[in-house]
Amino acid sequence: MRRPSEVVLHAIWVRRLYRPALQTVSGEAVEVLHPGQARGREGGPDFRGARLRIGGLLWIGDVEIDVVPQGWYQHGHHENPAFGQVVAQVVWDADGGAQVRDHQGRVVPVVPLAPFVVESLQKQLTATELPFPCAALAQDVPQAVWESLYETEGEARLKSRHQRYRTMDDLYRAFWEALLYGFGLPALGEPFRMLAQVLPPALVLRYQGDGLAIEALLLGMAGLLGEEAAQQAEPYEVALLERWGYLRAKHDLRPLSLRWPRYRPAASPAIRLSMMAQMLLQYPDLATLIGQPPEALPLPSPYWQKHWAWQKPLPQPLKRPSTFLLQNLRINALYPFAVYYYRLLGQIERSLEYVDRLRTLPPEDHHISRLYARWAFPAKNAWQTQGQIHLWRERCEKKACLSCPVGLYLREHG
Repeated sequence: MRRPSEVVLHAIWVRRLYRPALQTVSGEAVEVLHPGQARGREGGPDFRGARLRIGGLLWIGDVEIDVVPQGWYQHGHHENPAFGQVVAQVVWDADGGAQVRDHQGRVVPVVPLAPFVVESLQKQLTATELPFPCAALAQDVPQAVWESLYETEGEARLKSRHQRYRTMDDLYRAFWEALLYGFGLPALGEPFRMLAQVLPPALVLRYQGDGLAIEALLLGMAGLLGEEAAQQAEPYEVALLERWGYLRAKHDLRPLSLRWPRYRPAASPAIRLSMMAQMLLQYPDLATLIGQPPEALPLPSPYWQKHWAWQKPLPQPLKRPSTFLLQNLRINALYPFAVYYYRLLGQIERSLEYVDRLRTLPPEDHHISRLYARWAFPAKNAWQTQGQIHLWRERCEKKACLSCPVGLYLREHG
């Protein structure tokens, strides 16, 4: 059975989610007259100005909350004069008893909460399936607080992904990788990212206007072309292999040996890369592509409309590009990079236009978005699901609860 997180203990304490007959580990009765005021971010004990009656004596001072008594020493409170006014250490449990002392050697009463929390709430708080520290109490926090957090974390994710761009060249290199990764989603993202890392955009765009050369570079470097054309090969197959052989020798290219995950034939890597090649042909350079993202995706070249792999026909020809793919590209590459492209140019209004576009896209359906939808509240748009990713990675997984608006709400609202 897992112990609740510290921020959940804060919520139990301030909201009095326990039976009133608290006791210290030494058996003294504890009456909470006032739990205290949650401190801000300045440090020190968790609650100031608490009023407790312990063993019949009235104590006025601070309360420190730790998951277990050993936290007092692990956090160095026994050496910190700022904890000299602590009248009680509140913990979840203190198996075997415990004694803690402040910097002057004074014994600080330890008050365990677990024995006084009703069984049904205990099971809820200690369930092993809880995906993030405050999950058991997440829906006690107003939906508006969660949605505001998703919004601010969306901006934080954007900044975390793009703050390293000091020049346009930095932006272009990162965009190239994100673009290929986006074309590979959901199953082929990582192999496509590896392709982006070994095939520089400058080489591909050197052949702008030559669709056969661009397809040869993308498909050849991905290891998706045969070694030689069959006797009854189509003219495109012969031409593509000849162009790839020429480019491979000219630029001393070494194709990747990629392990492809399972995919649907209509979403094969060859089809996706051909679609990307056709899109690149519509733009003179990456700057134009970033600044004027496409409203729709093109079909692959005619051969790849009818084949899912080299010399392997599709059951039915492709008739339209995937709308799901376009949405993934907008969320993961096109719109975020447009935001930062216009920020680097100082065109803030255009930048905000693409933030608004992200807010008009439907929410993503992925593991993290489903967790928050189940335990807290669902996101309303793609900007918020991007925020959920950042929230999960930077706060929930790291258990940075005491600086999180949800954690602060739980601490401050009784």
